[in-house]
Amino acid sequence: MELWFWAAVVSAIMSGVGNFIFKIAAKRDYNSELFSMYGGLISIGVTFPAAILFGGAIWSWFAVSLVFLAGFIAATAGITKVYALRHIDTTIFFPIYKLVTPLLAIVIGIFVFAEAFSYYEWIGLALGLLVPLMLISKTENGRQNNLTLGLILLLIGAVVSAISAALHKYATIVWPNEWWLLFFVAVGIFAGSLFSVWWKSGLNSMLLNIRNDTELGAVVLSATRGVVMCVSVWMVFYAFSNGGTLAVVHTITSMYILIPIVLSIIFYGEHWNLQKAVAIILSVAALALLG
Repeated sequence: MELWFWAAVVSAIMSGVGNFIFKIAAKRDYNSELFSMYGGLISIGVTFPAAILFGGAIWSWFAVSLVFLAGFIAATAGITKVYALRHIDTTIFFPIYKLVTPLLAIVIGIFVFAEAFSYYEWIGLALGLLVPLMLISKTENGRQNNLTLGLILLLIGAVVSAISAALHKYATIVWPNEWWLLFFVAVGIFAGSLFSVWWKSGLNSMLLNIRNDTELGAVVLSATRGVVMCVSVWMVFYAFSNGGTLAVVHTITSMYILIPIVLSIIFYGEHWNLQKAVAIILSVAALALLG
């Protein structure tokens, strides 16, 4: 197994922790736009010194523009994630999200980046796409606050996430510099979150919301998530820069659903059954095939 594969696995673990933090934010009813904005701001503070020390000179502003755009639209996906998790369980949200985003990544990888896969990789990709369907049953509907709205928000976030991943991949082809790319993703996330707050409430209300809705717990939680996700995104850039395909890397990183599902069952008492346990085991098998 190559280093890019392990980088993708580490990214999945970090992303799983980061997405469980989203669940905590939703449960505590934090202001989702401010939560994302503070996370982006703290990420800028963390990544800029690292980029200065390890990134060298900036020589591709086109790649910078791509990852800035990716971060900007990713902020939108993050906000829809918080809203969706207010309406549906983690055990529904993350499996469907895991199905849609890798499927889109595979399509983009084949038709945009001309990616090809081995026999074992195709089996792993197929398992990665089909296993999440085992995590949903008709009985889940009665436990949701608003299943339809939650699914709509989920799909919006999934499409945006797949587009963002494709921009990440293309940027590493143009300029494989993980440190500066990570920094400008963080700048884009902060800008996207700031724009979302402004668009939702206007400048005056935005300043009022910042003053009234800023909570120490939310800031600390968003800071934690910001650092965790910086590690996750850096690992994705490393994987892309060192031979990982969009489809395989994105499918591996989508395995992060294992972490928030288990943690949500443990800490929030969300629904659990044998069907979901088997699906998790098969997801691990898919991961092994992709390696």
